[in-house]
Amino acid sequence: MAGDPFEKCRKVQTLRFLALALALAASWVFLAAPPVQGQDAMRPAAIVNDEVISVLDLAQRLRIAIVSSGLEDTQETRNRLTRPVLRQLIDEKLQLQEAARLDISVEPEQLEAAIAEIASRNNMNVDQFTALLQRSGILRDYFENQIRAQISWSQVISRRLLPTIQISDEEVDAVIDRQAELDGQTQSRVKEIFLDFDSPEEESQVRATAERLVEQLRGGADFAAVARQFSQSATASLGGDLGWILEGELPDEVDAQVKQLSTGRLAGPIRSTGGYYIIAVIDRRQVQAGGETRLRLMQLQFPAPPGQESVMAAEAARASAEIVSCAQAETLPDRVAFPVSVAADDVALSQLPEGIRTVVADLPVGKPSEPIVGQGGVIVLLVCLRETDEVSREEIERTLERERMDLLARRYLRDLRRDANIEIRI
Repeated sequence: MAGDPFEKCRKVQTLRFLALALALAASWVFLAAPPVQGQDAMRPAAIVNDEVISVLDLAQRLRIAIVSSGLEDTQETRNRLTRPVLRQLIDEKLQLQEAARLDISVEPEQLEAAIAEIASRNNMNVDQFTALLQRSGILRDYFENQIRAQISWSQVISRRLLPTIQISDEEVDAVIDRQAELDGQTQSRVKEIFLDFDSPEEESQVRATAERLVEQLRGGADFAAVARQFSQSATASLGGDLGWILEGELPDEVDAQVKQLSTGRLAGPIRSTGGYYIIAVIDRRQVQAGGETRLRLMQLQFPAPPGQESVMAAEAARASAEIVSCAQAETLPDRVAFPVSVAADDVALSQLPEGIRTVVADLPVGKPSEPIVGQGGVIVLLVCLRETDEVSREEIERTLERERMDLLARRYLRDLRRDANIEIRI
């Protein structure tokens, strides 16, 4: 749909996996850091339960983090990211050690499938993606190490935590009842980056890291990419995408910031229990207790010279008076002597401008609306199809399960850190 003030509603696009290869392609020329060589490359950056994280491990992961986040590779950037990247490597080492303790391993075909999926999402085959990594100064083995840790930890969580999570019918009913109570209220589409800390001594370092990430994000770094590299929430693999959030579903401190943020803005670091949040509000919509209503919406547009809009409105009313279906409306340009354009689109009712939403909310299928006068002409709207996407009990249960598992996984990793012997050597 086009024409002011009835601009075509843009559909909300779910932010999925970062197009890492595209980021690499755009940024590899900036990777000016000298390679780590010789004995210095194998010097320990950290030791985790007698296993070494080398300086080379750290240098490679810094490259991955900088490039995939769209940051310029400068000495200042590397200095700022060294500690959080090293902490991530330590966590991954702990996760791999726990997987080994449980006799969990990643099969070669699992790793190849994951790499192939990443390449495919970037319209590449594996060889092309590998070549791109090489041009970026990233050795495939080190990229694979990150993927292997993610797969291993996912399997650990599935084995140890998932069987312990039971979502009751009463919990699902409570969510449904709450949605009914909030019908018509505003939901926010939110992305998050969460950085946790285990002790007061560690908090200042984590806050400093969060502040640096906020600075980078405000400087243009990709939120989804930064979330994938640094967030310690289960949403990290989704680029930090929390989905549609109701008021009260986030910690109080975060919830208060969400309510204040304009669409497209970010806030942080926000201190909450156990860590710091960085959040961004992507979009807003009204809650519909019975599910999201989607429309196949047709627009008949009647252009009019300035000052002639009322005359064209009368012509549009007469021309559309006999229309009883969208199929009939499509042929209108062939049956009238003045210009008429026809356009149709699938839209969510909640995403339409308020004025348009009011017109079509209860408009019978196939019946034209009254002419609507706008700048440049007149439009008539028809609802060709109306469907409601019901939120199933299974979907609610999966959401509650994910939230529960995220909390338990963070506690699990925190306990592994506390029980580990960790030496930082840089």
